[in-house]
Amino acid sequence: MTTRVFERHDETYGAFFDVTATLEETESDFQRIAIYDTARHGRIMLIDGVCMLTQRTHFIYHEHMTHVPLACVEAPKSVLVVGGGDGGAVTELIKRPDIERVVLAELDETVIDVSRRWFPELTSGLDDPRVEIRVGDGAAYVADNPDAFDVVIVDSTDICDESSEETTAASPLATDAFQHDLKAALRPGGVVAQILGSPVFYQRSLVEHVRRLDALWPRFEVMFMPCPFYISGDWAAGLFTVDNPLVPKHFPLPENQLSYVNAETARGCLATPNNIRRALGRS
Repeated sequence: MTTRVFERHDETYGAFFDVTATLEETESDFQRIAIYDTARHGRIMLIDGVCMLTQRTHFIYHEHMTHVPLACVEAPKSVLVVGGGDGGAVTELIKRPDIERVVLAELDETVIDVSRRWFPELTSGLDDPRVEIRVGDGAAYVADNPDAFDVVIVDSTDICDESSEETTAASPLATDAFQHDLKAALRPGGVVAQILGSPVFYQRSLVEHVRRLDALWPRFEVMFMPCPFYISGDWAAGLFTVDNPLVPKHFPLPENQLSYVNAETARGCLATPNNIRRALGRS
């Protein structure tokens, strides 16, 4: 017997999952976390009623958020993940034998614990000896660690609507102060990847946020990626840097270690659609 779980995106649109089992529902100090099983999509995670990942499609998001910024840096040694308590980004990062240190700075330890129970394939990388787990305020950790990282991946909930509409646990990651701290945390040639949100449903706040980031960073690009089960089915992240050309050309891993991203898709995801170009004044 199945139960239908609804995800409401706005007052006129939503989605649903037919779940075969409720595996866990819990509330941390920060958010509500639910894990369900489905017949076609494997286990899924919802946070505050919004789908964060499905077992069968998470790799598209996690590979974009890790291997595209990595490919822009010739020899990354030290990487920070802010958020990302599901472990997917860390597990992608430790595929790279040249990376010497990965720090996971996750605010909500419950996300890590729940993910370890129900998504062992995502969290397997957390046990790699190169990985350090720091539970607490990721923004504060960035501020306390200048000149420490070649790549920083901000794998939080989306910040576009938060930056202009409401305050949530992730809102400190949408401030100018955080962006200045990110600059300071980068080593020369370093790159930041930060999730933004839906280029369809959050286009107004996406444009506002990108214009602000354009003014704060010498070089900024928008990365577009297909994200099944996210609102609108596609998602946007920012790649920004002080002194890197943001050309993804370093791919030391054999292609059989990645399911989606390769040199061609990495270049293609930085191509900006016409409507977003016009909204940003770049056409």
